[in-house]
Amino acid sequence: MGKKCETGDFLRNLDDISLAFRVAGRGSRGVDGWLRAVRKAIRVPVRGLAEAMGVKEGEVYRLEDSERAGTIGLGKLRAAAEGLGCELVYGLAPKEGTLAGMAAVLEAGRAQKRAEARALRLEKAREKRYDVAARAWEKQRRTREKAQREGYWRAMQLAGVKGLRIRPPKELPPEERPGVEMMRKMARRVLRRNGVRIR
Repeated sequence: MGKKCETGDFLRNLDDISLAFRVAGRGSRGVDGWLRAVRKAIRVPVRGLAEAMGVKEGEVYRLEDSERAGTIGLGKLRAAAEGLGCELVYGLAPKEGTLAGMAAVLEAGRAQKRAEARALRLEKAREKRYDVAARAWEKQRRTREKAQREGYWRAMQLAGVKGLRIRPPKELPPEERPGVEMMRKMARRVLRRNGVRIR
């Protein structure tokens, strides 16, 4: 609770500060580089800024050009600002809305991804359980059918059909596998051909 409250206060403070940056950013759209604009506004010549910074005049022009091009480093910009008697203020402001709103949207997106990942994990676990159960059922079915076939042929051999060499057929694929009743009919046919009568 305390941590969330601190985070909320921190976001509110940042939103207040970023609002000022956003206003300043909108107001500076017509400014062609802050260094040149401020230097001209307070009427500091290039030579005066160069002396305050301890550089040559050409370096001041290079700094102003690199600021307009967006390639100036913060350290050099800060040094130039101090040479003009100013302070460099640096900040970020959201293009739309507030930082708190951006944080809420991002958190909702992360929560959605977490929920989707959890649903996917549950679905995979369900499929895995189904596959394991299906394999176990298939194994039990094959064992049951094999036991039925072997039991039937054993009963036939014990019934006195000793002269016949009857072996249980090899296991067929599921689509060609006959049922127990079909096996009995096939066995009766074989026995009739060999002169053995079964009830």
